Amino acid sequence: MMNFRNIFRFSSLQIKLSLLFIFLLLSVSGVYFYLILDSTAEYVAEVTQQRNRDLATSIAQEMKIDSATNQIPESQLKELFHAAMVINPSIKLYIIGHEGDIMTASAQPGEVKLDSVNVDKIETFIHGSPRLPIYGDDPREPTDPKIFSATALPSSDGSLHCYLYVTLNNDSVYGDDASVQQSYIFKILGRALLIVLAVIIVIGLLLIFFLTRDLKKMVTAVRKMEQGDYSARVNIRSSDELSELGIAFNTMAGEIETAMTQLRQNDELRRELIANISHDLRTPLASVEGYVETILLKDHLLTESEKQSYLETILKNTRSLGNLVSELFQLSKLEAKQIEAQPETFSVSELVHDIVLQFAPKAESHDIRLCYERSENIPLVYADVSLVERVLQNLISNAIQYTPSGGRVSVELVLDTNQNVCIEITDTGAGISEQDLDHIFDRFYQSGQVRSQSKGGLGLGLAIAQKIVELHNSELYVRSKVGVGTTFWFSLPATSELVNKTLTTSNG
Repeated sequence: MMNFRNIFRFSSLQIKLSLLFIFLLLSVSGVYFYLILDSTAEYVAEVTQQRNRDLATSIAQEMKIDSATNQIPESQLKELFHAAMVINPSIKLYIIGHEGDIMTASAQPGEVKLDSVNVDKIETFIHGSPRLPIYGDDPREPTDPKIFSATALPSSDGSLHCYLYVTLNNDSVYGDDASVQQSYIFKILGRALLIVLAVIIVIGLLLIFFLTRDLKKMVTAVRKMEQGDYSARVNIRSSDELSELGIAFNTMAGEIETAMTQLRQNDELRRELIANISHDLRTPLASVEGYVETILLKDHLLTESEKQSYLETILKNTRSLGNLVSELFQLSKLEAKQIEAQPETFSVSELVHDIVLQFAPKAESHDIRLCYERSENIPLVYADVSLVERVLQNLISNAIQYTPSGGRVSVELVLDTNQNVCIEITDTGAGISEQDLDHIFDRFYQSGQVRSQSKGGLGLGLAIAQKIVELHNSELYVRSKVGVGTTFWFSLPATSELVNKTLTTSNG
């Protein structure tokens, strides 16, 4: 049902555009056809008037003005008018005075509806105006001006006596042949116009189809995103605004997909966090609760040594809970970039030495040999002392924790190929499998070995160490072999290198 509605909406848009295009095209064609008709009528009138320009002069040659009366004999006019009407019934002849008054007409008296005509038009025609046609008044049809032919009739002394005014119809020369010719021309023009219209309509509809097809792609992609498919993209190959819109949509879709992926990952991490915290907090809390209940219920039955042992266990579990909360808080601040490194110059050799001494009792209690080795002339480093100390504590503590009795944990300082100070922590423990090696820096990840040996913890130590090392523009590396041991290492910038870079930058 959804797909049907989408197709219907798309088709409606296509139909609207198509109808609008056809309407505009037909409107333009109608205006064009009207202009053709109008211009054709003007052309026919111009040709007719041009060919009959001398008609009035030819007729006037047959007129003779009486020198005694200075008038044209009425019998002569009637005879001449009758002969002209017989030759061409469509013309009408008039004798016009100086002021445009109608003196004599070939038409019947009841047919003449005007007393005068516009003499200016007659004068313009007689003096050979190059712009034809010129329309004059038609005494028989005042509302329908006609083309005409005219000439001046002089008196015996050479002055203007009157005008001979001949009105013409457009078919006065061509007759039926002109109508046939005109009809044939219009048929050709009409056919040509229809063919051109059909071709333009087909091309226009195809263009509308291709344009709306790109829109359909975008609508389909939007619908897919609406249904949860954030990988939907549009492929528009044009180079117009639709292409820019498609690029913008793809960019937006990519950002939405990234955001949704991040949200899903965060949701998975949240679920994993809740599961791990609930599991790892339940054991110490249950232990604390059990020992407290035992002390409260059996206080009078417990010896002082038993009470002391219970209280020490409770203290140990509460400290474990405190450490767990502290690690979670520090990791969240590191991931939110709320902790910034405060670098300073210090001796990493002395720092490692102090931390090794700090863990010596713990290593000795587990029958583990803790060694410290360093190359000569280890330079000072530029880093955050407290954060580097936290990394070393996490790594050395883990090494001791997962190294069996009789094993060895060594801490070594060397200069790497870039003259940075490299710190390596190596143990002779059981090692890490390749399957677990790819995930040891993930939050809350615990290897099968850790879970089987019930070592405790949420797997946050290595994640915190990695984030701290990244704050120093370095990386925490690991290599391990099952049954042989594990090595973690990272580098810190030496002070001498930092000074050289600063001097180079300032000199440049």
